[in-house]
Amino acid sequence: MLIEEFGQLPSCFITATDTDAGKTYMACEILKAWQKSGLSVAAFKPIASGGIYQDGHLVSEDALALATVTGQTPEQINPFVYEKPASPHIADVHGTFDLEVCLQHYQHLLQQHDRVLVEGVGGWCVPLSSELMLKELVAAVQLPVVMVVNIKLGCINHALLTAQQIKRDQQSMLGWVANRIDTEYADAQANIDTIAAHLNT
Repeated sequence: MLIEEFGQLPSCFITATDTDAGKTYMACEILKAWQKSGLSVAAFKPIASGGIYQDGHLVSEDALALATVTGQTPEQINPFVYEKPASPHIADVHGTFDLEVCLQHYQHLLQQHDRVLVEGVGGWCVPLSSELMLKELVAAVQLPVVMVVNIKLGCINHALLTAQQIKRDQQSMLGWVANRIDTEYADAQANIDTIAAHLNT
């Protein structure tokens, strides 16, 4: 998926091949593209770990970045944030995550805006609690998926396995985005071409 195509996307769920793959960066780019198309937009990151304290409140840095684009408050974007930088089911030491609360937040945003972008946490196969996986949240919001791939050594395997699992979980995948965080990686284009060849068949 090319960056100029972002403005044509419907509301979507953004996931990645692993943590720190650039979900939030790409989410901001999609939100900006929607805004350039004249659409009212909102971001929603239901759950985040590795939060920081700002003015005495624990907030997600991802939510702060998204808020700079949409004008929302971090709390409107991210209702569940945990301090420990770990998988949510580990970071949520008190078991506070509530899927129904997330859906209420999402439905409110959907009613108020033309487009809503929902950003996941970590990669695709992430437990949100002892009972819930990320895929169940995606199924509940009923959004098609955009996958972000961090182009680096090993990304072909990560991308193909993640895409395979998304499709196995019966989620609609709109497309994928190659994110070159390491601009010095010599085989970036070869990796992108290989992923595209396999995913576009």
